[in-house]
Amino acid sequence: MFDANYSAFVVAAGALVISPGASMAVVTDMAIRRGRFAALMTVAGINIANSSLALSSMLGLSAVLHHWPWLLRVISAGGAVYLAYLGVRALLAPGGSNRAGSMDSSRAVQGRSPSPILRGVITNLLNPSVVLFYMLLLPGFIAPGDPFFRRFLLLAGTHVSMSIAWLSTYSAAVGTLSVHITRPRVRRTMEVVTGAVLLFLGVKLVFF
Repeated sequence: MFDANYSAFVVAAGALVISPGASMAVVTDMAIRRGRFAALMTVAGINIANSSLALSSMLGLSAVLHHWPWLLRVISAGGAVYLAYLGVRALLAPGGSNRAGSMDSSRAVQGRSPSPILRGVITNLLNPSVVLFYMLLLPGFIAPGDPFFRRFLLLAGTHVSMSIAWLSTYSAAVGTLSVHITRPRVRRTMEVVTGAVLLFLGVKLVFF
């Protein structure tokens, strides 16, 4: 099971996990605006989505995408709209408050926003690079003589574990940094940069 094919998969999965993209941008936004716990809940949602995509691929959804490739364009469009919405929301969020005010504002936003878990789920279910990874790339690392389901579970479990480890470490680091930044202008700059990245990723998906 742990052969050269598996080693090659670990390299490919690792590159996907650590590369900056929608998942990291959403985790960053959540860590800055709502703290470490919310960021970790976002990581949980991201990996619920990863696990769901893995299960869907194992049950044959990859064949559906082969048959109707336009579905991927629909997913890309949905992801573009969602990321652009998050980016605009971050850019237009009120800034300039002190730390206590930021926390009060954060609690008010929580009442109007999707939960962090739901935000993570939506982000990765509408992320075409992750969809393609599970539907097309991952099955390519299963040789004809391999026990399909055991091999698939091993590969999917490896990717999900790597994603949890990396994004949890990253969210804890960003959340800790955010706690120690009390100057409103610096915090607002971080929010604007994150919002601009989310908006850029949304626009980029239009041309995916």
